[in-house]
Amino acid sequence: MKNIWTIFKKEWDRVIKDKRLLFSVMILPGLMIFLIYTFMGTAMSSLNADKPGNIAIVNPTSAFADIYTPDEGEIIDNVITIDSTEIDTYKDLVDAGEWDLIIDFPEDLETGLVDGYQETLEIYLNGNETQSQIIYQTYRGYLDEYSEALSYQLYNDTTVLVFVIDSMTVDNNKIIGALMASLLPMLVVMFLFSGAMSIGPESIAGEKERGTMATLLVTPVKRSQIAMGKVASLGVLSLLSAISSFIGIILSFPKLFGEDIDFTSIYGFGEYAMILGLLFSTVFVIVGVISVVSAYAKNLKEAGTLITPIYLLTIVIGISSMFGEGANTSWWLYLLPIYNTVQTLIAILTFDSNITLYMMITIFSNLVFTALLILLLNRMFNSEKIMFSK
Repeated sequence: MKNIWTIFKKEWDRVIKDKRLLFSVMILPGLMIFLIYTFMGTAMSSLNADKPGNIAIVNPTSAFADIYTPDEGEIIDNVITIDSTEIDTYKDLVDAGEWDLIIDFPEDLETGLVDGYQETLEIYLNGNETQSQIIYQTYRGYLDEYSEALSYQLYNDTTVLVFVIDSMTVDNNKIIGALMASLLPMLVVMFLFSGAMSIGPESIAGEKERGTMATLLVTPVKRSQIAMGKVASLGVLSLLSAISSFIGIILSFPKLFGEDIDFTSIYGFGEYAMILGLLFSTVFVIVGVISVVSAYAKNLKEAGTLITPIYLLTIVIGISSMFGEGANTSWWLYLLPIYNTVQTLIAILTFDSNITLYMMITIFSNLVFTALLILLLNRMFNSEKIMFSK
């Protein structure tokens, strides 16, 4: 155990005392996620800030029209009046993203509100369209203003509820989750891999190239202990990279949506704990792969050449999260490393009902693959042909 700790401390000091490596492993992953999501949030906000909407109103009242009519210089929305017989047609347009909002006033709204009787207004929007949500929030404010004015007109009191608004849309939390699930998995696996890749090849292939590995292997220390010490140190350093990515994820959530969203009301402690546990188990798989490839390579350049296709494949697997609806339902696919991480992240972010099963299979699979990779690395360290190849 003492020898493993010595090797561990040697690799730890090599990274900690190198400011460039320290930055790339422990700060850069989280910082990049935060900056990318901040940029995306700003870009999305600017795209939708000044875009007029398409609104269809059934049985509109003149008093309400006076409220939403824009002043000179303001954005002019396309507001039209439709009959109740046309509602289904325009609902199809809203579903297709070609229309933004439908407001259905009951007939004779203002004359029918007597003796405290309340009417119900129906609003139809597309919760999956950002523009539709923005228009809804704007006209919901107009309706609140109209309700107060009508309440004062009828009862001389602005606090009397004269109508109830019934909004038909999907759960906003699921909308946010779907957006996060389409982008976050790719960034997470990419930065986890790049963080481990920046220190792994240097630790093994780099020492083989400089000849220090040969010196280390002829010492009385068991080669399996050398391998375990290096994997342990790389694993802990990569765990710090995973924590950096996790912090970047947490901080980037509000920035992505351009507003102060309380994500504790969307994702609870359980979801955050599962994400963190998932990152930890995935990091050890990545470290194992990079360590095995680095041990096989003759020098640092060859290690980089061999690792690059694996890194690109990882990115492609991450990009797969952008295509498809929700997590994959085939449980056996969660046995595949990296892919299982991407799909489990999607399941967590979209509140999948089978998340517990997916999480258990993924963690189990990652631990098995990690053990197999460490076993393979030990055998490679005991091979003279591999470790002393030129």
